Amino acid sequence: MTDKDRNANSGVRNQQEPGQQRGELPFRLMVEQVKEYAVALLDPQGNISSWNAGAEQIAKYRGSEVIGKHFSLLHPKEELRSGAPERELAIARSLGSLDLQGWRLKKDGSRFWAAITLTAIYDQGENLAGFALIAHDNTEKRASDEALVKSRNMLERLFETAPDGIVVVDDNGVIRRTNQQAEITFGYMREEMLGQRIELLVPERYHKHHRQHRRNYFADPRARKMGIGLELYGRHKDGHEIPVDIMLNPIETPDGAWVFAVIRDITSQRQGEAKILELNLALRNQLEQLGASNKELESFSYSVSHDLRAPLRHIIGFVDLLNAKAGNVLDEKSRHYLEVISEAANKMGLLIDDLLAFSRMGRSEMMKGWVDLGLLVREIVNDLESDSKEREIQWDVATLPIVLGDAAMLRQVLINLIGNAVKFTRSREEAKIAIGAIDREQETEIFVRDNGVGFDEAYASKLFGLFQRLHANEEFEGTGVGLAIVQRIVLRHGGRVWAEGAVDGGATFWFSLPKGLTQSP
Repeated sequence: MTDKDRNANSGVRNQQEPGQQRGELPFRLMVEQVKEYAVALLDPQGNISSWNAGAEQIAKYRGSEVIGKHFSLLHPKEELRSGAPERELAIARSLGSLDLQGWRLKKDGSRFWAAITLTAIYDQGENLAGFALIAHDNTEKRASDEALVKSRNMLERLFETAPDGIVVVDDNGVIRRTNQQAEITFGYMREEMLGQRIELLVPERYHKHHRQHRRNYFADPRARKMGIGLELYGRHKDGHEIPVDIMLNPIETPDGAWVFAVIRDITSQRQGEAKILELNLALRNQLEQLGASNKELESFSYSVSHDLRAPLRHIIGFVDLLNAKAGNVLDEKSRHYLEVISEAANKMGLLIDDLLAFSRMGRSEMMKGWVDLGLLVREIVNDLESDSKEREIQWDVATLPIVLGDAAMLRQVLINLIGNAVKFTRSREEAKIAIGAIDREQETEIFVRDNGVGFDEAYASKLFGLFQRLHANEEFEGTGVGLAIVQRIVLRHGGRVWAEGAVDGGATFWFSLPKGLTQSP
């Protein structure tokens, strides 16, 4: 096998020229072993005369495909149009060597980013013998560099546009960098802050302590909030103090450890906190005054109601005595007058009883325990059925939950609601009363529904007010206190009350208890 054959088999792609210098073949054999770089020899016109294995690996051309062709086959079309190949040869010939970077083409048309050195080669007579082209595929490095540049640019934008002031300080306490928000916060242009000690931005009364704190921080640098538990203040250029929160982060630089301080002006927050505190105090005062007024009102209503009992007993007693003693001698109209007085006094007695009950519901201590609403309803229904045997009532009682509450109070709620359902269905041939519960995410809702005379929903908001009645006394008896008692009890349990209905279309009364107060039966 000839030397030429061996060179071809080892990957060296060249054409020996007359006058080839001694030692050129060993050099080419050495170049052939370099796989990381594309190495090509060009004649003075730029035609390829040698092509190593690295060039095959990078550009994907075999030597036989490029030997004798102009090296411009590696250039993209836009560079060919601009005359880049000829310009590169001319510069290398003039300066002796040219370093450049740019896109180059592979055989399949794809591009790679090449770092290229083009060197002019002269013979012993100092005549131009050709050029040596060395190229490295830097595509991945370029992508990495671009990503790094983008990342740095993004970080720079974030630094500059951050909503908080940022001040970078070295281990000597000298300000090295600031952002736009720091200028706004402290009133200085950044040129006025750079190179100054950080104490420029600290109220004078804190300077000594701040210097010591700074030394302590750099002795043990770590990410932390500055002055935990303390109120911190910065100093504005005009001298006024600014309440601030500061987060410290150490950063390593070629010049040593620096600190990255994020400074937030909390003036608005402090003002908001002060306003909230002021409103809370005002609300507390109003609640205390309201509580005192309610206690006075309850005490007054209790006293009045209690004190009215004696006169009422006298009225009822003397009416009875008058009827017994002179009933036979009184005319019919006089006896009617006495009957009206007696009925009014008895009604007044019921009203006083209800007022006392209403007052007690606000004053008495709640005795909480587990209460089976289903058991309570069954007991109440049995009592009401005994009192209304002559009526046709269809009961529909669903499963009811067990709740944590005051058994006596909740019994009163159910008695009032179910009793109303019985009362307001009196005019129906067949009364229908349903009692059930609906399980919601945050609460359990209990309802009492009837097919009675109903009410106008426009007045639903008045139903639970004291002495509010939507029906005449001649139609349905009552004092207008029962639903007010229901509302007071339910509110004390943390729930709410409401009603739905239509004139002559029945009514549904609801009350709810928070989910924490209920459990499955």
